[in-house]
Amino acid sequence: MTDEHKQRLSELQDGELDSTSVTRLLDDFACDPSLRGSWERYHLIGQAIRGEPLDLEHRRIADAVRCALDAEPVILAHRRRRWPGRHQLQRAAGMALAASVAFAVFLMGPMFYQDLLQDDQPVASSPRFVERAVAPASTQRWHLNRPDVANKLDLFLVTHQATAPTTGAKGMLPYATLVGYELPR
Repeated sequence: MTDEHKQRLSELQDGELDSTSVTRLLDDFACDPSLRGSWERYHLIGQAIRGEPLDLEHRRIADAVRCALDAEPVILAHRRRRWPGRHQLQRAAGMALAASVAFAVFLMGPMFYQDLLQDDQPVASSPRFVERAVAPASTQRWHLNRPDVANKLDLFLVTHQATAPTTGAKGMLPYATLVGYELPR
């Protein structure tokens, strides 16, 4: 065991050793019993300094586990055979699925578009469900008496018209772009 090994052991004990040096040091542990002994002594010194109880029987645990593992029979598991063209088959299946969806959209798209065009054209024989209500001529409009309220209402409606599409009410079309009132003649 060299001074470099002692320095690296001390750095490992303090948690200052980088990961590449840790792997090299662990490889050296496997080959050098004196290095393992130094590591064990460093731990005993740390336990004594911290006042932890020292149990000498626990010192032999690593050697007992190592001997037990060496005595175990090695079980060789069969490698799972991989089908050689599986990745290419998955890729081809994905492309075929995407192509079939695109083809279906290509064939069915015009039919949906034609249905929309036919729905937009008014049919002459369709009944009118809502008739326009005509206000009696004798009623007086409320805003003629209070022009200050009418101005506030105009501002409110114009502001609402400008901001209503941004509130998240999707599918609603703007219903008024200008607000105005009839003036008495």
